[in-house]
Amino acid sequence: MSTERHVIFEYKLVSQRRSVLAGLACAALVFCWQWLTVHANYQAKWNAIFCTGAELKQPPELADEHIYLFADSQGYDGQMYHYVAHDPFFVRGFDAYLDAPRMRYRRILVPLAAHVLALGQDRRIDAAYFAVLLAAVFLGGYWLSVYCSMLAYQPAWGLAFLLVPATLISMDRATVDVLLVALCIAFAICVARGSRWLLYAALVAAPLVRETGLLLVAGYFVWLGSKRKMRQAVLYATAALPALGWYLFVLLNTESDAFAGLSSIPFQGIAQRILTPYKYQFAAWIGAISTVLDYIALAGILLAVALAVRMALRREWGATEATTYAFALLAIFLYSPGAWTEVYAFGRTLSPLLLLVGLGAFAKRNWLYALPLALVVPRTAIQLAPQAGGILRHFL
Repeated sequence: MSTERHVIFEYKLVSQRRSVLAGLACAALVFCWQWLTVHANYQAKWNAIFCTGAELKQPPELADEHIYLFADSQGYDGQMYHYVAHDPFFVRGFDAYLDAPRMRYRRILVPLAAHVLALGQDRRIDAAYFAVLLAAVFLGGYWLSVYCSMLAYQPAWGLAFLLVPATLISMDRATVDVLLVALCIAFAICVARGSRWLLYAALVAAPLVRETGLLLVAGYFVWLGSKRKMRQAVLYATAALPALGWYLFVLLNTESDAFAGLSSIPFQGIAQRILTPYKYQFAAWIGAISTVLDYIALAGILLAVALAVRMALRREWGATEATTYAFALLAIFLYSPGAWTEVYAFGRTLSPLLLLVGLGAFAKRNWLYALPLALVVPRTAIQLAPQAGGILRHFL
């Protein structure tokens, strides 16, 4: 090996190690936060992270878990995926305890991975579920670090993965979305590097995390079609078949949900949310701050859409751009009372858009593209303030 090649090899090896360290640091920081809040705020009960509401019934088969219940609450989405992880194939009837079985079961990858890792044993599933989420955080931090290194930025930028709303919300309430945003970064890397098999694997996995992952497949299919690479387009379109097959299985085992997803009227969802401030049951000054940050976060979503439109008008066209436009369309037509109610809903659902636009800050060396994410983060992070106060009181 020549001296020049040896230097390049050593540089790549060091960069790879730093990216691994960035991913490990992300996972370690998330774990530390969860450990602190569980011991300070939730009587050392890790299953509190699932955010199970006392107003809903729990499967009697899980009585031995002594699930931490939030009083006067219907809980949050994590509790639903917790039940799916215990019964991924409709064998035990746990779907009767879900708010929307058809929708929840379609998002099978994280719960199923936890079930497999735990070898189907109830006593191990909770720990396996949290391990899967931490693995997703590691991958997200690692892949973001690799992406930044490819563009000659410091690998430590991978730590910014912790600021993605889906990451913070999954850390707090055990939702599955963190894996989807990690796969969005993997998609961008694979497209840039031409890593076909890893790209195909990412496209297979994404719609099994949640349905919006199909937009990755659709965006790539459209881009390949625009380049007249129809054989490749059809090949990569088959990445959606496992998810579609699973959706059919779920369809046959569940009744229809009352959840509406999209509107035919552009911006109807976000417009209604802007015109209808959320009524917080807090002290007046806390409610006022939360409302202001809500509107700042909504401005971040609108700015992300505007930047995607700007990219389209400038005829920026590549595989990553195509998927960015697909997620921008999702934001434009997303309509559901639950989707826009609070930042944990729209910030999580639209994290792929914020992330893909944000990657443009590195690729274009224009930090305007990071602003949408920066506008959504404060309202997302402030949700953790009560827990942070509990941690300080407990340990200090």
